[in-house]
Order: sequence, then structure tokens, then C-alpha cells
Amino acid sequence: MTEAIAKQHWSKVLNDLQEHVGEEVFNLWLRNTLIVRLEPQLIEVGVPNLVVSDWLKSQFTKDILDSVDRVVGYRPADIKYSVNGHLFRQLRKQEETARRAAGEPASGKERAHPATPKQIFNLNERYTLDRVIVGPNNQLAFNCSWEIARKPGAAFNPLFVYGKTGVGKTHLLQGVAREVLERFPSKETLYIPAEYFVNQYVQALQRRDVEPFRRRFRNLDVLIIDDLHFLAGKDASQQELLHTLNALEQAGKQVVLASDQHPRDLEEFMEHLTTRFMQGMIAEIELPPRNTRLAIIKSKLEGHRDLFPQSVIEFLADKLECNVRELEGYVTRLVALAGLTGEKVTLQLAEQALQDFLSSRSRMVDMTDIENVVIAHYGVSSQQLHSRLRKRPVALARQVCMYLARRLTSYSLKEIGRFFGGKNHTTVVFAVQAIEGKVEKSRALNDEIEHLRRTLLGEGRNGRTR
Repeated sequence: MTEAIAKQHWSKVLNDLQEHVGEEVFNLWLRNTLIVRLEPQLIEVGVPNLVVSDWLKSQFTKDILDSVDRVVGYRPADIKYSVNGHLFRQLRKQEETARRAAGEPASGKERAHPATPKQIFNLNERYTLDRVIVGPNNQLAFNCSWEIARKPGAAFNPLFVYGKTGVGKTHLLQGVAREVLERFPSKETLYIPAEYFVNQYVQALQRRDVEPFRRRFRNLDVLIIDDLHFLAGKDASQQELLHTLNALEQAGKQVVLASDQHPRDLEEFMEHLTTRFMQGMIAEIELPPRNTRLAIIKSKLEGHRDLFPQSVIEFLADKLECNVRELEGYVTRLVALAGLTGEKVTLQLAEQALQDFLSSRSRMVDMTDIENVVIAHYGVSSQQLHSRLRKRPVALARQVCMYLARRLTSYSLKEIGRFFGGKNHTTVVFAVQAIEGKVEKSRALNDEIEHLRRTLLGEGRNGRTR
């Protein structure tokens, strides 16, 4: 059944449901739904959030199947409910409008002003929970993340998310951080890569003043640590993290962690720490299956849908068996190509672009990724990087950011300068040349930049992708 026919059928099903359950109940639970899949074996209904999903599953499954039978002429063997990003955003806008009309704070935010330290790392504006494409590959991880964002500390503590490079772990973790900050601005919420935790702890030891470090992390309400595998072999930092986790748990605070491996497979980790990880909720994110890839592709084509025939979209979903980052990178390139010509993308063009993409097949690096990796390594903040500060640690970190952006992305000098605090293109040229000169003279700096490059490209020490 084509997508257009399925939508027509669902529209009639909704009209039928409205007649049978009443307008008030229909508006509350069924109006904000859409059809994802309609087949004799399965009907998949898109919903705005897990609350609606759970309620429909327990209260309206029979009504929906009965209505489909009346309208379409068959009763699907099974029914599935999946959270849909478009409906999620749509419902939030309706809630915001209603709150403003009632004179309440937006987004369910607390009235108190935030007392939190500024978020050190730049949360990617694209990494929000409503933009996560949910499928069987990440359903459990998303469900847990959404519940945590709604009620930090109430369940799934700690939440340990794991999966290969590029499957969406960072998107999910930063989405939780952003959602908690919006809903509960008075809660002390911090997202960091594990390298930042290690470097801050080492600096505290060198100063022989660890208490400020401990107060800073153990007084948080929500601690979110990405790339946890970085702690491998760092026994002292692992011990400190274990004490931090215990302190936060005892205080009823929330912890979310992410790594590229299941806790039991982490090498060079203390048994006490991996056991602690496994006492919480563990959720894997896998490579997206075909239907999820299809949904991801459609989401990336917003505003350009008329340039991509359904046959091309189906072709891309079939052929692009890769992680989410690579998938989005390829589609973004194809959208840019289509935008330049203004003509519809043909199968021939899609095949040629696919060959070009697969021949390079490198991880797509974003400037926000670069910034956060450099922040973790040098211990500066996003605010400092974007400022005009010229103190040596900040200036060096800024130059390294610009150098890596020039080497690992396709952004222009002007775009790189604009991203890092509105600098002009000559500043970027100077930064790149300065780093090139320094790495020739300093083996230590050369090793640092190589480490950062491998981290950004998801490579292990031997250069192979993790």
C-alpha cells in the first residue's frame, strides 16, 4: 500500500473513531496521531509521546482495529505505536500556546530562575529529543531518556546507553540535557564528555585541592557523561567516578552515561565500576533498520520533498545500510545538489552520488563535535572559545578548533570564523598556519592534534574505526 493511500485510509479511520468514542475523547487521545504503516500483518500508529502510546495501547487498541476493519475491510494481525518527532513538536507547540494563554511559564518550566553553572559544552541545537527518529534500533534508549527528561532521578538510574560510533548516542544525551534544562531550569544539569571529567580531576590532583572538584560534580541534579570508554586504564579517575555516582544516587539525583560498548565488555575498567553501571538500566542503540532509515531520510528532506520521487527515497533506504551520521551526511549532500539544480533527483543521479559517497565513506564531522572535543581536552568553556580572550590556553584551543574544522569539514573560512565567535576569514587562515607551524616544532602538540583527530573520526589507536 502506498503512503498516499494509507493516509487516505487513516483519515477515514479517524473519522470513524470520532463517531464511536466521542469528540472529547477523540480530541484528547486520537486526533494527534498519524499512520506510519497499514498492512494486513501490522498497523503502526505514530503518536506524539509515550503517555499517548501507553494509553492507546491499554485503552483503544480494540477500537482502532475495529475501525480499520470497518473502513479498510481487514483487521490487522498486530498493532504498534511509535513516537513521531513531527507530532511531538506539534503537541509541544499546542501546550506552549495554551500555557501562554493561561499566563503560565512556557515548557512547564519552574518559576525559579536557574541557579545552575553555565553549560560548559555547546549543546548542538539539532540534538533535541523531538528530532530523534525512533525505531526498533533505539526504542528502549529513547523511552528511558524521555522518562528521565520528564522526571529526573525517578527511574533508570544510572541509564547506560551503548552502541557503535554514529548511531545517535550523543544526540540522545544532549537531547536529555536540553530537555531537562528547559523543563527544570533550577536543576543543576551538566553534559560532558568523559575526557573532561578526567582532565578536571587530574588538574585538581595537581593543585592538591580536590574538594572543589568533588563539590562541583556531587552537587549536580543531573550528570550526563558521554564517551565513557575514554576512562579505560585510568584507575584513579574511575575510582573518583564511582564515588561520584554513589553520592549522586544516594541523593536521589540522575546519572546518564554512554559508551561504545556494553559495561561487561569494557576493557581496563574496575569491576566495581562496571558492576555499578549494570545495576541501572542498560539500553543499546543499533544501526537503523530499513523502515527507520526511510523515516530518517524523509525527515532530512523537509522543504525539499518535491525534488525527491518516492522511488528515489525507497532506493536510498535500501542501499544506505550505515549509521545515522553517515546516512544524514549523504542525504544532506544530495539535498544540496538538488537545491543547486532545482530539478528532481533521478535514480541515476542518486546512484552516482551514492558511489561517490561510499568511496570516501568517512564519518561526518560537525563543528560542534570539534568544539566539544577540544573543550574536553583543554578544559576551556564554549563561552571562552567564542569570546575575544587571548590568554594562551584559550587562544591555543580556539586555533586548534579552526585548524581541525578546516581539515575535517567542508565549511568555508568565513563559515568557520562565524561559528567561532564571529571571527573573519583572515583569523581562520592565521590560526591554521599557526598550528601548522607549531606541530612541526612540537611533537607533543602534534600528538595532541592526532588524538583529537582520531577521536572525531571514531578511530582507535591503530587508526581503525571503533
